[in-house]
Amino acid sequence: MDNIKITLETLYDILRNEKKREDLQKLENTFFIDVVSYLREKQALLKEKENDDNLFAAGEKDKIEYELRSIKRIIKEIYEKREKKMIEIALNKSKTGSDIIDTSSMLREEKEFYNNLLKILDGSRREVLLRLYRGELPGFIPKTIIQEVNKNEILAEKTDVNEEMTKIEFIHPTPSFVWKDMKVYGPYEKGDKIDIFPEVAELLVRKKRAEKI
Repeated sequence: MDNIKITLETLYDILRNEKKREDLQKLENTFFIDVVSYLREKQALLKEKENDDNLFAAGEKDKIEYELRSIKRIIKEIYEKREKKMIEIALNKSKTGSDIIDTSSMLREEKEFYNNLLKILDGSRREVLLRLYRGELPGFIPKTIIQEVNKNEILAEKTDVNEEMTKIEFIHPTPSFVWKDMKVYGPYEKGDKIDIFPEVAELLVRKKRAEKI
């Protein structure tokens, strides 16, 4: 699919591949841009035909309207197929904490969706499952999860006023984890740099997940 030029046929091919294969299929990084360009091209043609009164133009207008409906239907199906697969990947990651989860086939916007979903799943697991393990009732999940997601977004910029933090750089992808303060940290990608509690830094260095900077 190098230098892909989006057409109705290529969209059909993409949808067919997503349907018949279990794994998330690799798309060009410009997929969304290509789709938008293709839609705009069709919409521009439709506008031209709407301003043309001859009989031939009316037939062309009907054809373009049909193509636009087909394009939108296929795009919706592609989105929903990929969405379902990403939810399953996030569930698997949250359950297992596996380091071998492959996200390379996700587009940039899809990876952002996946990471946010993973934070919510991990937060829910902490607020329900881990509390039950300790013999506690689950917390108020929606509020605490939202707070945790926001907290994770700025974790690298925060420091504890009572403890000097240690700066580290991750040398391997690291799944999210719950520390003894019962907060969710991560997940982190190779190259991420954060300030974190010294004891956590020492543990990550010992496990060869990160290096001190």
